[in-house]
Amino acid sequence: MLAALALVAAVSGCGKETAATTSSGWPEKIIFAAVPAGEANSFQSHYGLFVRALSEEVGIKVETFQAADYAGVIEALISGTVDMAQLGAFSYALAVQNGAKIEPAGLLQHQKGDPPGYTILGIAPASANATGGIDYFRGKTVCFPDPASTSTLLPLFEFEKAGLKLDRDYKRLTVPAGNTIPRTVVKGDCQVGLVADAQLDNAVRTGDVTRDQLTSFWKMQAPHSPVVMRSKLPQDLRDKIRTATLKINAEYLAAKGWCTGDACLISSNRDYGYLPVEHSYYQVIWDACKAAKVEACGPIGK
Repeated sequence: MLAALALVAAVSGCGKETAATTSSGWPEKIIFAAVPAGEANSFQSHYGLFVRALSEEVGIKVETFQAADYAGVIEALISGTVDMAQLGAFSYALAVQNGAKIEPAGLLQHQKGDPPGYTILGIAPASANATGGIDYFRGKTVCFPDPASTSTLLPLFEFEKAGLKLDRDYKRLTVPAGNTIPRTVVKGDCQVGLVADAQLDNAVRTGDVTRDQLTSFWKMQAPHSPVVMRSKLPQDLRDKIRTATLKINAEYLAAKGWCTGDACLISSNRDYGYLPVEHSYYQVIWDACKAAKVEACGPIGK
């Protein structure tokens, strides 16, 4: 399973779907999974309040499952071990391609009022005086995020179109915790990096880096990350989950008195909340895989 991911690791403790149900036909609980960014203990600060609010709004217990990477979350969705998950756009496409029966409940919105989507940035140390757009990646060691990340797939697609070949024109260093890539570039472990605009914002907010340490020399737009739910959940439960997801945001959490300021932001990228989204929004991922035929796409690219 998951032939599309060369680096799939088995999820410890994941077994077959065995959830008990109530008289309403709902499971007694649902399990929400995500991948922490940076230190493992960040999971609770990134998703704890969202999970608490979701449980209250839907009226069902919500437990959490912390995976090491997107491959682990995908495996858990396919096996039915988890019921909801925060994914990236690419990992959503991979999950669907490999048999996960899931549908999006919402689309992350970084700041209130932002349109759907986000920006992938090519970053370099400010001292490098980086110029030249995509050609500046040539001859460099490039920090990429998780192989199942949209911020990996779409730049690889653009590199292919520009004639940049792995190992011939650039070297690839994988840094699964994308939030740490700005710090990794500043340290010099790679000469340039690929990072979501929200991840760069978060690195500055937390003091990992300062704005004047880095420069952005290239950018492209990408579809933002969905929170998904298993399609096998009862329809009325899925309707309540979707309604709750779109209701929960930083203002909602602050109004509850549970947090203030940045502590009310959701996800590892510290986002405001969620927007409505349909499956068709992610067609660009399938299109990119078919065009680029990068290894991580597996059967999507054939």
